[in-house]
Amino acid sequence: MMGIKNREFKMQSNICLEKLVPEDHFYRVLEGKIDLSFVRDLVQDFYVPYGRASIDPVVFFKLQLIMLFEGFHSERQLMEQAQVNLAFRWYIGYDLDEAIPDHSSLTRIRERYGLTTFRRFFEQIVQLCIDAGLVWGAELYFDGTRVEANAAIDSYVRNFEYDLHNHLNILFPDTPARELERPELDMLEEWVTSYQKAVPHDKRDKYISQASYKTSLTDADATLLRKSSHLGYHTHYVVDGGKKRIILGALVTPANIQDNYPMLDFIRWVHFRWQIKPRMAVGDSKYGTTDNIVALFEENILPFTPRANYRSTQKLYPADMFRYDPEKDIYYCPQDQILKKVGQYKANRSYVYEGNTKICLDCPVRSACTTNKRGRRVHRSFFQDDLDRAESLRQTEAYQKAMRKRQVWVEPKFGEAKQWHGLYRFRLRRLWRVNIEALLIASVQNIKQLLKPRHSRQKPLPPAPSLAFVPPLIAVFFSFFLFDLQKIRMCKVS
Repeated sequence: MMGIKNREFKMQSNICLEKLVPEDHFYRVLEGKIDLSFVRDLVQDFYVPYGRASIDPVVFFKLQLIMLFEGFHSERQLMEQAQVNLAFRWYIGYDLDEAIPDHSSLTRIRERYGLTTFRRFFEQIVQLCIDAGLVWGAELYFDGTRVEANAAIDSYVRNFEYDLHNHLNILFPDTPARELERPELDMLEEWVTSYQKAVPHDKRDKYISQASYKTSLTDADATLLRKSSHLGYHTHYVVDGGKKRIILGALVTPANIQDNYPMLDFIRWVHFRWQIKPRMAVGDSKYGTTDNIVALFEENILPFTPRANYRSTQKLYPADMFRYDPEKDIYYCPQDQILKKVGQYKANRSYVYEGNTKICLDCPVRSACTTNKRGRRVHRSFFQDDLDRAESLRQTEAYQKAMRKRQVWVEPKFGEAKQWHGLYRFRLRRLWRVNIEALLIASVQNIKQLLKPRHSRQKPLPPAPSLAFVPPLIAVFFSFFLFDLQKIRMCKVS
């Protein structure tokens, strides 16, 4: 007969949450290996010794870890799942009959703690990795990725309109400017247009980034992503070269900040904060700028980066085709004509070498060499010796190995963060908040390395027995048998 299950629930008095969570559950392993009691010392200054007790800071950070481990997109969704998930309740220490904190409390706590507290939390997790022997420190790998902001492209308006919106929000707090009616917005657009026509424009305005004269009404720190129609940020990682690939630093900047800018600050911060002295810094071509190369050599760090690619729209002879004579301090062009030093260009910190005007005008390959009426010019950097030394490093096997290693060391970290921990799009707004989000994601990635079991090396297989005492014909068959037996044993070990 068909059974029918009646929904009848009884009051249970002998149920213990401790017994409902399996012994090998992930959050039991996390609780056993990562003690978060140190966060109380980090936030001690934000509380007074009297008044109503607040949410335990340890509970707050545990909830943040749950949200990133499970891939939740908001505190509201997190608290809804914590209400019904037994493992979540066990991990944060709330019994079955205890009320879970409201999701709005997490937002207020995050605002109170600020960026500094979360950075210290990230540093403490890195310190745990160092104490566990997971950080090598001899090599540092750098990379960056673009992350979309929680703001639409329609909110990206000119600064004049942005200031006017803010002014209207102050005058009329109950009617935000972004909710104005269509006629009022049309009038506002006319004001902006007349203002732009009245202000004289420089001829070089087309070279100015949009971030210098446009701002998002939703997230004022978000800027336009390069080659994209979305607003976002630029997330930077510095990863240790050890096998565990521990993230030693995480930073979020506006999207118009290039990869090469935070590199030197990262290295100095890692050196003084963790007392790590790397011997090489590895990055892609965006990190191979003159400033980075010179600074790294000054700090006795090998710059393993490709040469920065400054492509010209004109297809002319590159500077590499001109031979330099250090004794005479002159250049020889491909036609063996002399280019002498005529001055220096302080803007890009280089010396200028120029050929004879009459000779250049009569040169048969002039159209492929220069379009300058005075003749071809070649720039030599003030730091050319360091640049030549970096070029010689690019010819070594160690450099080739570092380039191959970089592809599987840093880039998968970003893929992991985007696929499993929500880094494909920030859910918070403003620069200091998205930095908090990035630091928590990097902390979770490091915690996952702490939780991985560290296996000892397997003992080598014992040598095969000698066949000296076996007759030759029997030895042939017996050797095949031992060979198959050896393969079976190796498969079992692996």
